[in-house]
Amino acid sequence: MRQWRRIRRAGLGCVLGLLFAASAYAGPALDVHAGSLGGGLGLTFEVARGLDVRAGFNVANATRTVTSDNIRYDGQIKFQTVGALADWYPFDGAFRLSAGLYYNDNKADLTAFPDAGGTYTIDGNTYTAAQVGSLTGTVRFNRSSPYIGLGFGNPMRGGPWTFMLDVGALYQGSPKVNLSASGTLANPQLAADIASARQTAESDAAKYRWWPLVQLGLGYRF
Repeated sequence: MRQWRRIRRAGLGCVLGLLFAASAYAGPALDVHAGSLGGGLGLTFEVARGLDVRAGFNVANATRTVTSDNIRYDGQIKFQTVGALADWYPFDGAFRLSAGLYYNDNKADLTAFPDAGGTYTIDGNTYTAAQVGSLTGTVRFNRSSPYIGLGFGNPMRGGPWTFMLDVGALYQGSPKVNLSASGTLANPQLAADIASARQTAESDAAKYRWWPLVQLGLGYRF
């Protein structure tokens, strides 16, 4: 763990150093963007002809109802990411290939609610709402998430205004789900069923280990 923290600090230092060095070369260009990770701002600097570095953030909130192991949850989803990317323009035009790393604080807060009959069916066993009490959970992913993609629009070339498009994928890793019910202290069987439901929810959330990114932006070079 300590070694991984040192690697992350060293990587962040390299990114900041690269951005500082690039700022002396040309730019910067500021962009406002929105897409499947939310909306935010970004800065682009030119490192060399055909190679830019880009840093930015994304935030958004969403609500969604999901079902896992016959349990329905209200999901409060929060998108929070900060990324550093390298953009390579192989043909010295608008088309680019991008890769980089995001600090990923995407998460979902889950609150379960009983069915129309006022009961929960958990791992095949039925419980009343009073027996279960409050059933809540969280879903989180890896904090360090690599990104790979392609795009169009070079804010360091042409006029000051640039339309930007990014299409790619963020690898969030295997999800980590926490699930708890206030009624488990009085019912060991319920506690075992909640543990099984947590594993099922973790398996269901695994389909989000790769998060697609489609993002539109408008950049302005100073």
